[in-house]
Amino acid sequence: MKRRWTPEEAWQWWDARPWIMGINYVPSCTPGLSIWQRDTREDALKVVRPELDLLQELGFNSVRMFIGMNWWVLDGDAHLDFLDEFLDELKKRGIGMMPVIGNDCVNFGRPKDPTIRRPVGPQKFDLGYHSGHANSPFTGEKEEVGWTYWDEEEYRGLCIGYLEAMFRRFGQDPRIDIWDIWNEPGNSNRHGLSIPYLKQSFEIARSYDPIAPLTAGCWRYPPNYGIDMRQQLEEIERVAIDLSDIVSFHQYSNFRDVQATVAMLEREKRPMANTEWLHRIFDNFVQDNLPLYFEKKIASYHWGLVAGNSQHYLPWEDIRGRKELDYTRWQHDIFRHDGKTPYDPEEIALFKSLGARKNEAGGKEVRP
Repeated sequence: MKRRWTPEEAWQWWDARPWIMGINYVPSCTPGLSIWQRDTREDALKVVRPELDLLQELGFNSVRMFIGMNWWVLDGDAHLDFLDEFLDELKKRGIGMMPVIGNDCVNFGRPKDPTIRRPVGPQKFDLGYHSGHANSPFTGEKEEVGWTYWDEEEYRGLCIGYLEAMFRRFGQDPRIDIWDIWNEPGNSNRHGLSIPYLKQSFEIARSYDPIAPLTAGCWRYPPNYGIDMRQQLEEIERVAIDLSDIVSFHQYSNFRDVQATVAMLEREKRPMANTEWLHRIFDNFVQDNLPLYFEKKIASYHWGLVAGNSQHYLPWEDIRGRKELDYTRWQHDIFRHDGKTPYDPEEIALFKSLGARKNEAGGKEVRP
C-alpha cells in the first residue's frame, strides 16, 4: 500500500509473526560496517559467520544494521548483490534484517572534502573510544551541528538514488523485517534540519509499496516523559512517529524510565519496537528490559554482540568522569572478545529462554 498503514493493518501484519528478538549487529572484527568493503569482505566473513551462528544458537531472529550509502555509490549493483548474499546468510539461520537507511547520529561539522572515496585495507580504529573513533557523535559537542550528505545539494540526488535502489531491489523481499528509514532524527544538534529529508525518504519508500513496515524512532525525551502526560517530544521525533507504520524508540535509561516511555508510546495504538537499548552503566539491564518486551510483544534490538574493535562496551565519551556512575560495568555487548565467554551468563540464559518462546509473546492489551 502506497500510504501509511492503519493501526489495524499494522497489527494484522504484527500478529502474523513471532516476537522479534533482535540485535544491533556490528561485526567484532571491524569498526563501523567495513564488512561491505570489497577488499576486506572475505576476511570479515570469516569472523561474521561464526557470530551469526551464535545469534542462531541464542534464538535471535533479526539484526538491525546500518547500510551506508557510500558503498552503493562506489559499487552500485555489486553492493546490492553482496547485500543480497548477506541476507541469504541470515536467512539460512532463521534471521531477518532491519536495514537503517538515513541517520542523524553523525560526526560534527562539515568535512573539508566530502568526496566519497574507496577505502583500502582494514579500517583504522582508535583504542579506548566507544565506536572505535575519537571523532564521533559521542563527544558531547553542544554547539557544532552534525553533517549528512543530505545537506549537500550536490549529493542529495545520490541519497535519493540510493534509497530508490534499495527499495527497488528489496522492497518486496520477505527477508527484510522492518525498514528503519532514519536513525535518531534530530541528533547531533541537528534538531529539525532533517525534517524535509525524513518526509521525502518516507514518500520515496512508500512509492515502492514495500511489504515490510516503515519506521523512524524517537530517542530523546523531556523530563518525566510518560509520567507527566503533558510532556511532548521534539517536533522531528513527533514527525517520525506520525510517518511510521510501527512506533520505534530508543531507551537507554533506567527501568522506571523504560516503563514510562512504553506507557506513553502505547497511546499511539500501534505495534512497537525498541531498536536500541542496553546500557548497564545507566542501570538499563537485560534482566529488566527483555521480559517486558517479550510480554508486550515489543520488538527488541539491544546493542550489540561480541566486544571488538568498535569498543561499544566502553562508555560514550560524553558521560565519562561522572562520579555517580559505575564504570566497571560494560555499556553494551553481551560476549567478551573471544566470542564465547558471556559478559553475564544470566543474560545469556534469559536470551536463550525467551528466544525459544518467541511464538508465545503477547501484547493483546494494547490493541486499538
